[in-house]
Amino acid sequence: MAADKKKVAIIGAGPVGCAFAVHLVKAGHDVIIVGRGQRLANLEDNGGVLTKKSEKATEISKTPVKAVGSLDTAQPWDIVLLAVTEHQFDAPLFATLKACRKTTEILFMFNTFASLDKYFDVLGKERCIMGFPAVMAFFYDGALVHRFYSFGQITIISSPEWRFIFSSAGITCVHEPDMQSWLRTHAAMVVGVMSAAVAAAKRKSKVTWAEAQLSAGAAREGFTLVKKLGNSVTPKFIYYLGVAAPSFVLTGLLWVLTRVPSIRNNPQVLPNWEREMLGLAESIIGAAPSDDDLQAATLTGQEAKQATLTAAVVVAYFCHFLFL
Repeated sequence: MAADKKKVAIIGAGPVGCAFAVHLVKAGHDVIIVGRGQRLANLEDNGGVLTKKSEKATEISKTPVKAVGSLDTAQPWDIVLLAVTEHQFDAPLFATLKACRKTTEILFMFNTFASLDKYFDVLGKERCIMGFPAVMAFFYDGALVHRFYSFGQITIISSPEWRFIFSSAGITCVHEPDMQSWLRTHAAMVVGVMSAAVAAAKRKSKVTWAEAQLSAGAAREGFTLVKKLGNSVTPKFIYYLGVAAPSFVLTGLLWVLTRVPSIRNNPQVLPNWEREMLGLAESIIGAAPSDDDLQAATLTGQEAKQATLTAAVVVAYFCHFLFL
């Protein structure tokens, strides 16, 4: 049974927002993209999203999507999908979302370690949906190249209804009821894995065993923080990898990861991954109790926080590339 036609606003004209728009439009939903700057200009000039299957592909197709510079909050949107990063949530964005009709649901598609209560308290828990987009997406010569993953780490969402709608649009999706635990675990993993990837990209060489060991140790401390905050390390395979297994297992995986040329040479690492890593690091530091010594007793204060930060990055990246 096909999903009923929905009225969807996507805030964020980057690769992820455009990827969702392409699938939802093709599935027959009424979609607009809210963007700014050059990306908004490109969408307006093109009359939609230009796509191609790979960097080497010569054939380009267009999915007609209306692009606007601001959201019309008076419209009866079924959902507002937020395809932006956590650091882009500011007072004006919250004000815009609050101004939408009470029947409009708000879908957060992002990485965060922070308590989700800060969104629930402002917008109302009953209308907030949490998710995470498992998608490879980037612009190449002005065209979107993307692929939603359909195995391993796939897109997750807290709403069974919207899981069905996205799946019907060709976006493989699963329902996850405990998004707070999942997001915190993922953030810790991401900060762990990304730190190794960023270090390797900057040096243009693999990391040493000692460096991988430090990142793995930091990641494990990140998982410790997840549990100290009352959440569970979710999903289970992350628990087995980062908590139950001996520390050398994660260390070895991170050490191997930076020896993959496509990881070290990925052009997205330094301009995008590093920024995301630092944003997640701030989120982790902000959530940690001020008196919580997350590292060994020899580390104190800022050193412990920095170790936690490194931790989160290395593991998450490992997940992306070995389980996606």
